[in-house]
Amino acid sequence: MWSFLTSRVAQLRGAIIAYFVFFNALAALPTVGVPSAERLERPFEQAELRRWRNLLAALGIELSEQRLAQLYLSLAQGAMDAHRLVLEPIAGFASLTQTAQGWRLFGTPDEQRSVLRVSAFAGEREELLYESLSPEHRWNADRLEYRRVRAAYNPSRAGPPATYEGLGLRLSEQIFAERPDVSRVRILLDRSRVPLPGEAPDPAHEEQHVLEFSRPAQ
Repeated sequence: MWSFLTSRVAQLRGAIIAYFVFFNALAALPTVGVPSAERLERPFEQAELRRWRNLLAALGIELSEQRLAQLYLSLAQGAMDAHRLVLEPIAGFASLTQTAQGWRLFGTPDEQRSVLRVSAFAGEREELLYESLSPEHRWNADRLEYRRVRAAYNPSRAGPPATYEGLGLRLSEQIFAERPDVSRVRILLDRSRVPLPGEAPDPAHEEQHVLEFSRPAQ
């Protein structure tokens, strides 16, 4: 009798685990993102629409860019609705436990990029210690370019993550400890537009989210 109950409990546990593994696998399938007509008006998306229109035209399918955009928006909306429908059986549980997780494919790159810059000041002389992907300014590059550390400062459209200021403070403390001559540290994100293929680099840059740290008084 006991072995029978144990077997039934094991089967029930296995069924529950399989149920949630199945729906979590569905939740992890990549989606095409949230459809947005406004997003399709941006230069990168317009260039992508032209590329796909030319590709389809080469296959004998003639579509205007406007019609192609409408088809994409319909497809993306349908895919998003279908994704939501198939996950409905565990939607309440995922919301309650905050375990919902989905992955969206990057259909087009962001037209803006942010470069992390770390500078040290000895008096009025500024020394650029680190700049993202710079071949010359490589202070602490192995750590700053590690993917988990990048997540502490890489900004979204809403700005840098909450960990940005804490990371800046930690970097300034390390610089002050390594460099007795340094009196001030500046950390910022330099934002600029990524040019399309064939375009000249955009000279416009904007320094954002500037952090200033002074050496603590002894």
